[in-house]
Amino acid sequence: MNRNRRNRTIVLVLVGVMLVSVVVGIGMLGSIGMLPWQPEPTRIPVAPFEGLGGGGVEATPIP
Repeated sequence: MNRNRRNRTIVLVLVGVMLVSVVVGIGMLGSIGMLPWQPEPTRIPVAPFEGLGGGGVEATPIP
């Protein structure tokens, strides 16, 4: 009977460790947005130099 109790304890500890690792893994993946049910972020088109004026300074050509 002592051996059965020890085996049950070992199994319960292993199951607990596995559950904790799964929960932590899902939490980490969720924080970086890598879970399959999370939508892709909306892509916003950006023109890299649009609206950048001369800033009031005229460009001087280099001879």
